[in-house]
Amino acid sequence: MTRLLSFSHMSRKPFFHWVLVFTSGLENRKLIYNLMNAPKIKLNIGCGPNGQLEGFINIDNSKAVLLARFPKIKKLLFKLGLISKEKLEHDWTGVRWMDASRRLPFASESVDKIYCSHFLEHIPSDNGKYVLKEFYRVLKKDGIIRLVVPDLLWHAEEYVRDTMRIQKDSMLPDDRTVHDKFLDTIYGAYLSNKRYGASHCYMYDLSTLVSILKKIGFKKIRKCHYQEGEDEELSRYDTRSEDSLHIEITGKE
Repeated sequence: MTRLLSFSHMSRKPFFHWVLVFTSGLENRKLIYNLMNAPKIKLNIGCGPNGQLEGFINIDNSKAVLLARFPKIKKLLFKLGLISKEKLEHDWTGVRWMDASRRLPFASESVDKIYCSHFLEHIPSDNGKYVLKEFYRVLKKDGIIRLVVPDLLWHAEEYVRDTMRIQKDSMLPDDRTVHDKFLDTIYGAYLSNKRYGASHCYMYDLSTLVSILKKIGFKKIRKCHYQEGEDEELSRYDTRSEDSLHIEITGKE
C-alpha cells in the first residue's frame, strides 16, 4: 500500500534538472518582459515534443527540452543506446520548459486563450487542481480555455465490454490483458518505475471535472464534441476523437 500511494521513487532530481530550472527561469523572465505589450497571450500547456501550436507559448516540463538544446549529446546518447530512436527524433523546437503544476509566470488576468490536451491525467489529482486554479488566475475575464482529457467513462465501458467478452468465451479465463491495460490507463504511474509524467496518475469523467471547475470558480462550462466549440481556433487542434472528453470554459463571470 505504501508503494501504491507514494511518489518517492519519482522524486530524485539529477543535476541537469536544476540546470534546466535555472536556465529556463532566466528565459521565462525574458519571455514575460517581451509579452508586456503583446496583443494576445495564448498558452499550450503540456504540449509534448510534437504538439507545438503556432502563435502559442508552448509549455512542457520534460527534461528532454534541455536535452534538445544539445543535439550532439543527444545523438551520442542514442549511439550509446541510452535513448530510443523515437526520442532522438522528437522535435522540441519552440517548447519552453515550465512546470505547470507550480505557479505559472504570468500576471493575473493576462492570458487570452489556454489549450490543454491530455496533460492533467499525467499529474496527481492535487497538482491537477492547482493547475486549474492557475488557469483561473491567469485567464482574462473574457478569455477561453479548451480542456481535453481521456474520458474515464469511455475507458470503463471498454473495460467492462472486453471483460464480458473474455468471460463469455471461457468459463475460467486466464487472460489478464484487459485488466492490466485498464489499470495502467487509470493510474499506471503508481504501478511502474517509468519517469514521472510518462504514465497516468489520475482520470476524470465529466461530472468530476465539472465539479472541480465549479469549485474553483468557473461558471461557463460546456461539453463539446471533437473539433467543435465556440472557439474554432482551439477546437481544430483536437487530435483524439474516440476516447477524449472535450470541455470549453469561457470567461470567469
